[in-house]
Amino acid sequence: MKDEKAIKVYLSILNSGWIRAEMAASVIPKMENTKGVELFWERPSLSWAEPICSNRARITNRFLKSECDYLLMIDDDIVPLHNPLELVYADKDIIGSPAKVRQDNQSLNWSAYVGVEGNDGYYPVDFGTVNSDVDLLKVDIVGTGCILIKRRVLEKLKAPFLVEFREDGTNKYGTDFAFCRRAAKEGFEIYTTPQRICEHIKEGGLCDMDAYDESDYRDTSPGKYDIPWGGMAITQKDWKFIKATIDKYNVETVLEFGSGLSSLLMSETHVVDSYECDDKCVVGIKSKCSTGKLCIYSWDGKTCQPPRDSYDIAFVDGPLGAVCDGPGREHSMRIASESADVVIVHDAGRIDEQRWQNKYLRPDFNMVAKNGNHQSRCHLWVRKEK
Repeated sequence: MKDEKAIKVYLSILNSGWIRAEMAASVIPKMENTKGVELFWERPSLSWAEPICSNRARITNRFLKSECDYLLMIDDDIVPLHNPLELVYADKDIIGSPAKVRQDNQSLNWSAYVGVEGNDGYYPVDFGTVNSDVDLLKVDIVGTGCILIKRRVLEKLKAPFLVEFREDGTNKYGTDFAFCRRAAKEGFEIYTTPQRICEHIKEGGLCDMDAYDESDYRDTSPGKYDIPWGGMAITQKDWKFIKATIDKYNVETVLEFGSGLSSLLMSETHVVDSYECDDKCVVGIKSKCSTGKLCIYSWDGKTCQPPRDSYDIAFVDGPLGAVCDGPGREHSMRIASESADVVIVHDAGRIDEQRWQNKYLRPDFNMVAKNGNHQSRCHLWVRKEK
């Protein structure tokens, strides 16, 4: 039996006859199991309509006939890299989870904007300047590709998603901007989520454009290890980021979870204690190391006792998660947070990795840098000063 006190959320996925496999396989199961939330997912065939403003209006009308507390709308070309239902805990009027969009046919910006004082213009928020502790950021405009709206907002607004036109009949503000402008005039507050982003599939995976830029950085030195860049290993861009971090913090000792190319590269100049669940990988990496600075330990992905009480840096790139029949990175993330003041997390934008970072790192660390917005990139965390 459902908890009568559960927060009720009405989910509508706007579509043109299909839903992303990533949504069906990963995001929706997470939403359906959100603690304290009851999900009502309307039939996708109902939200297949044009134009977009009319489609959103019809969805709103169906939502208002329900007893739900929130309306969550997600476009079929948007895949949240998090569980958007968790945003109900923030108890805000409007929260838009951002994705990258093409601005003026050239630049890529996040779908969150602030207004220019005394002007009708808006400019995109530069997330790179936002403190890593900020989970919710108040803005003027958010995209509606993944948006959570409290019931009272839609009860108050009339024709909330109607686009705005100029006197000559040309379009002035589209659905997203028009809705947020109406909501703001009624005193409702609008937020975006710098740490909880979405992949915009329609744009060909625009977050990928931040991640795969091999033309900007080439290094053939690891060829002697006969391990290719990328795939299950780090990319050239990852290594550039890791090496720069090691140099910046004068690192001498490294605690690593997930042995591989990174183990060999770091152990060329630093002492590395690495933990790996795959025994074949342990043997393979040991056979390639000749520096004497790398120690690889087999473990179960849950319990271990590193030989040192503390390390200059921890690098979390394992174990593999449930999709690959592995234990996941919860315990490696926890041990890393207890063992070092500087932590790098690889694949840091993935849903599970975000979850464990929020649990074990965010309370005591600041996320001070990252080397891209794709889910497979690195995040750098530094312990907060007491």
